[in-house]
Amino acid sequence: MSAEVFISYARDDRERVMPLVDRLRQSGISVWVDEGGIHGATLWGKEIVEAIRHAKAFVLVATKSSFDSKNVVKEVAIASEWDKAILPVYLEPVQVPDTLHYQLAGIQHVEYYAGREKEAFQGMIASLNRIGVNTGSTDDANAATPAESRTHHAGEPRISDKKRPVIWLLALAVFGLTLAVFLKPSAPPNPAPTLADPTAAPAPATNQAQRIAVVPFRNIGPEQENNYLAEGMHEEIDAMLSMAPNLVVKDASRFRDPASDAKAIGESLQVDAIVTGSVRQAKGQLRVIVKLVDTQTEANLWAKTFDKTEDDVFAVQREIAQSVAQGLSIQLDAEFKTRLAKRQTDNLEAYNLYLEGRKLWNTRSRANMRDSIDKFELALSKDPTFALAHVGIADAYNQLVRYGYSPSIVSHTKAGQELEKALAINNQLSEAHASLGWVQFCFEWDWAASEKSFQRALEINPNNPEARRWYSRLLWILNRGEDALREIDTGIRLDPRSPIMQWARVNVLVFLSRTSEAMEAANKAVELDPGYSKAILAQLQAHTLNGDHAKALELANQGIQQHNNHVSYLVSKALALARLGNKEEARGVLNEVVEKSRQSPVPKSSIALIHCHLDDHDTAVSLLEEALAEKGSNLAFSYVEGDWPSLHNNVRFQSIWKQMGLPPKSKP
Repeated sequence: MSAEVFISYARDDRERVMPLVDRLRQSGISVWVDEGGIHGATLWGKEIVEAIRHAKAFVLVATKSSFDSKNVVKEVAIASEWDKAILPVYLEPVQVPDTLHYQLAGIQHVEYYAGREKEAFQGMIASLNRIGVNTGSTDDANAATPAESRTHHAGEPRISDKKRPVIWLLALAVFGLTLAVFLKPSAPPNPAPTLADPTAAPAPATNQAQRIAVVPFRNIGPEQENNYLAEGMHEEIDAMLSMAPNLVVKDASRFRDPASDAKAIGESLQVDAIVTGSVRQAKGQLRVIVKLVDTQTEANLWAKTFDKTEDDVFAVQREIAQSVAQGLSIQLDAEFKTRLAKRQTDNLEAYNLYLEGRKLWNTRSRANMRDSIDKFELALSKDPTFALAHVGIADAYNQLVRYGYSPSIVSHTKAGQELEKALAINNQLSEAHASLGWVQFCFEWDWAASEKSFQRALEINPNNPEARRWYSRLLWILNRGEDALREIDTGIRLDPRSPIMQWARVNVLVFLSRTSEAMEAANKAVELDPGYSKAILAQLQAHTLNGDHAKALELANQGIQQHNNHVSYLVSKALALARLGNKEEARGVLNEVVEKSRQSPVPKSSIALIHCHLDDHDTAVSLLEEALAEKGSNLAFSYVEGDWPSLHNNVRFQSIWKQMGLPPKSKP
């Protein structure tokens, strides 16, 4: 009879491996292990390959020697190709090499370290039993498995024995607290971020967060004007699942092509499973078909059809989110279900208007962001208790200021009022706390309150990419550059197709003087969206850091032409000219900026920076003092972005930052 467990190890570890093999055999487990030096023989391929083919489980004994072994790498590749359940057993702390990263990504392992062998061995037995290996007893496995993960849900297809290894790969992360002391992910954890990073490998003694993506749902019904239901279904289920414990939800909005296969999406996003769906809406009826698909095997883990009326769409969304979590053996508490119910409106028309508003807001153009406010206000006219619509209005006002389209004291005040209403309706909205953190940061300069709001937003939903990006901005302002970089990198892993994320990353990298990385991030922003208003500015900043002011001037002129004389590019042109020594021409551009400020809001701190580079120091400081009095939102950004030659020892200049609660501006 073929052995059920194949042991892969390096010959240098033989003395440490054989006692473990004996212990497995004494427990009644049939084990195949190279005991006769096959690795050095010409018949290696035939015997080893046949043993892997017939095994139910592949145990990789992980050490430095085994990770350096070409034969071990080949064995793991064969096991992965045949979809064998792989269980890494670590005899020592060791980093996974690039040659094995793909096969071991996302798989938990057992630490069989000296002094912890008993607990680790129980974990191995439980794991092997769950895979389907005959261990002689199921007690340990059942004790380590949540009851919910063993329960068949009504209306869902049962999983065949052949698919149980796939389920094991996704459900291993929730074995329970009894295994948490010795289970941790294969990949070594990153340095601890400022706030828990859901996309990073968790620290020891924690359960690994599973990674999924919600692919945009397809509308297969008749086309209807202003029908955003399929798109909204995708976005809302994505948001709901983002709040589930131990679940990382990555942005898959770019995979709209029905031809995109699960394996390709899984490899691109590094996720274990994807949620796909189709929506048919006609004559007041709604049919939603949803599938949870394993990205390695492309097998359906479950599929479900919902036949409801249009009025039931929100209940369907909640049920889908809960079904996905349950399909991944994630236990949901009452608080999570309450959050799901309170997120939404029950008015379909209000919901569609909200989705239209978000689409307009995401463009970051002046006209579209103003139009988005109209959509959010219409949504509130349909349902005055729709808290997310209040958040939408606040976000629009916040970004109108940030992009130079509205005065801070006007729009940030309105944003704060809208957020007060939103939180009065529902204080469990991650989006509301994140937006409040932005107001406290940009307008109130209450750094401690802002950080608290961002952290609260990420406690509610650690997968909120906007909260990650905005929190990164705060940390950047507070001179916590490495923390800021970790936050924005987490945001990018959650939303990898966002040029806005790359723009924020460029700012942090420039602050850290990492020229090549800043250039790479800037080029990525342009690649993602050449029309994004800050994309060329990102490249300009990177070249300025590199001291290439001639290239910065060229990019400033390109931005002026492409973005209709946007003030950011006019300011950048004046600064580039001044740095190149052409102060007369720089002063001419300054006059253009001042003239523009008479027609639309222009940050006084930006005008002050030009004056500083033209040696008009008193004028520069006076403008900064005016910006301070007016609560200019760009003033905080000017603190960290601007270089202020000859002003670092100016008492009035230092007083401005002190009044904002920032440390004195030191000379770079």
